[in-house]
Amino acid sequence: MPSSFGRRRGPFPGAPPQEGVGGLSELNNDAFEDEDTPKETEYYDRLGLAPRPPPTSAQIRSAYRHLTLTFHPDKQPPHLREAAERAFNQIKVAYDVLSDPHKRTVYDLEGAAAVKREWGLSGIFGPGGEAESDEIGVKAMSPEQFRRWFLKRMEKRNLQALEDHLSCETSLNLGIYAANAMTVDEDDDVQIHIPNPRIVTMGMRTQWRLPCSLLSLLDHWKAETQHDEAQTQDDTAEDSDEEEEDLLPLEIDMGLNGHITYPPTNVTIVGDDNSQQVIQMPGRAVFNARELELGATLTPNFVGLFGTRPAWNRFPLSILTSSEVSVSALLFPAPALNTTLTRTFAPIPGTKPFHMVLTSTINRSLGASPPSFQLQLSRSLAHRKVGAVTWNTGPWQWPEFLTRSVPSMFGMSMTDYLAAYTSGSSSLQLALISYAEAPTRLEHAGNSHESDAPRSPASKNDDVAEAWQTFITAAPQAVSFGMSYSRNVFTGFSTKDLEKAQWNYEGYSPMPMTDEQRPIRIELTCVYNLGGGVAWNVEGSRQVGEHSKIGIGAGIMAGHVNLTISWSRLTQKLKIPVIILPIAHHGAASLATLFPWLSYCALEFGYIRPRDRKRRREANARRHKELKGVIPQKRQESEKAIEMMAEGVIRRQEREAALPDGLVVAKAEYGYYPPTNKKPKAGFTEPRVTDVTIPVASLVDRSQLVIPGNQTKFNIRGFYDPAPLLPKRLKIWYKFQGFDHFVELRDKEGTACPLRAHMISE
Repeated sequence: MPSSFGRRRGPFPGAPPQEGVGGLSELNNDAFEDEDTPKETEYYDRLGLAPRPPPTSAQIRSAYRHLTLTFHPDKQPPHLREAAERAFNQIKVAYDVLSDPHKRTVYDLEGAAAVKREWGLSGIFGPGGEAESDEIGVKAMSPEQFRRWFLKRMEKRNLQALEDHLSCETSLNLGIYAANAMTVDEDDDVQIHIPNPRIVTMGMRTQWRLPCSLLSLLDHWKAETQHDEAQTQDDTAEDSDEEEEDLLPLEIDMGLNGHITYPPTNVTIVGDDNSQQVIQMPGRAVFNARELELGATLTPNFVGLFGTRPAWNRFPLSILTSSEVSVSALLFPAPALNTTLTRTFAPIPGTKPFHMVLTSTINRSLGASPPSFQLQLSRSLAHRKVGAVTWNTGPWQWPEFLTRSVPSMFGMSMTDYLAAYTSGSSSLQLALISYAEAPTRLEHAGNSHESDAPRSPASKNDDVAEAWQTFITAAPQAVSFGMSYSRNVFTGFSTKDLEKAQWNYEGYSPMPMTDEQRPIRIELTCVYNLGGGVAWNVEGSRQVGEHSKIGIGAGIMAGHVNLTISWSRLTQKLKIPVIILPIAHHGAASLATLFPWLSYCALEFGYIRPRDRKRRREANARRHKELKGVIPQKRQESEKAIEMMAEGVIRRQEREAALPDGLVVAKAEYGYYPPTNKKPKAGFTEPRVTDVTIPVASLVDRSQLVIPGNQTKFNIRGFYDPAPLLPKRLKIWYKFQGFDHFVELRDKEGTACPLRAHMISE
């Protein structure tokens, strides 16, 4: 039976009107739109402590000692002994975690489930775990050192899981010829037909990383280098368990490209009069490999290989240690060697640095021609704006005096000249690039009226993720201008933004997720050549799974009207370009772009969004029904906890009342109050509150009442949730120095009493 200590009938004189959280329209996400997902704080709530600022060891021991004396089963009557034992065990579990600095760090980072996992049989700190071999070093770490150590272990585990997914990259390209899908008559009218598609080209490429055996040859040298560069004892204790970096990562590339033909087969048909007729039937598909590629890429880490010896700090060796170098060798179809050097430098100290990428390519003997080079310089010009200059030498020849003086060593044959002429040419490109802003989640200040406020322009721009680039390219053959523009459409309010924390007596209980409303990424690319001809393409892509994305595009490319279908999942990619008209016709390309767009709009607004709204409402109603069924049990547990606390709390409150500056809690209520700023929906017109006078009074210590913020109130000992999934308030009436005070708090709002601002005016 809840205690009626300090309870008054009716509102206190001068108490503000009871206002609920405005904006409750129905059981949906709007009830939580003004709250951010809090960290797991259940163990702190069990001990009545605030997670921020972190409580000291003395505060944790004091809270534990006080609660164990209150809820010890031996001090309770027989009908409360079972409930007291459950509460006592919960308090003990919370104390065991929070009193251990290492467990407390893991709990703060990942919650109670992570503590059980990492100290379990297969965890880092379990029997045979990673920390067992270095048990002394881990125990000697300070909390901050242990935090960094544990985060590195988690990062290592995540990188390993990511490496399992991304270690192999594969792409497949299938070219389909369906030129009979569209025709253009003499009047320039476009007609659409049912196509007869055929796969005419196929290309496949794969890339995977292999361990490099060259490391075994460098073990002795590396050991000497590490001996000369011994670090301090603290750094060694912290970093000794770090995974050794692969200093010579080797990647293998393989590719296969070719055409698919359908050689006809002659079939003889014999008629009734024994006449014979020979007709041609399309035969089985035959793949004709045109190009087989096999190569490897090596990216050495010079700092890890050679250390920081003084010789490597002098020019020109210092360029290698401060740069990223990769070497790629292609064996088929023609031998080639590419070397890429990437580094960042600032010509004038204190200015924005330049990013340089220098690539040299050797695809012929050095006697025939020198290597070709490509130099790219880029620099940040403003926020998200980058300017870039790219210069490509193309194939070129040795100076004439060398070919004349040493013709046996330098010179290009006619075969080499033709090969160089067809392999490319020199070019100069100027580009201005604007990158998209990384999307950020909308932050709320916690005010109830902000749930219905429109998003700020900055937040809308982040959701749109607008990006563009423009460039001009000059080459001996032609001069071209190009631009591309991309942005998100159908952004709206993301389901993840709306799905705030649904906390209840079961802890953090998020609503069952429905399909997230994902935006469409639209990208427009257009290139105009001064020599004549315009190429353009419009592509839209949408995420359809956690890691999967599909896209469709249409436009004019290579003198054809193309329709492109793509699919990707992590590093696996599939692209299907379809030729639907063998000539460049802008009207046909516009129709090919318009039809998929209108079809998707009809699907988005006619099916996807109504379906998601319906699923969300049904999930909310289901979850509310489930939680509502547990209310009687939680109410009974709360009443038993209050009954166990009541005697000690009343004695402490009587001592507070005897003090001249004592703080006495007269009344406290917690629960849902209907909004007063607008009419509530049917079924939500009556308040759903519970009396929490005793639990709130138990928090009074030395004439002060501190309720930490950023945590739900029903996790406080003696509280329960009378209105699951609805916005709740805590109202406290208290006396201090003979004056009545009143304070009203949102569910995750904190306060410290007494405050002059809480005083009720007469």
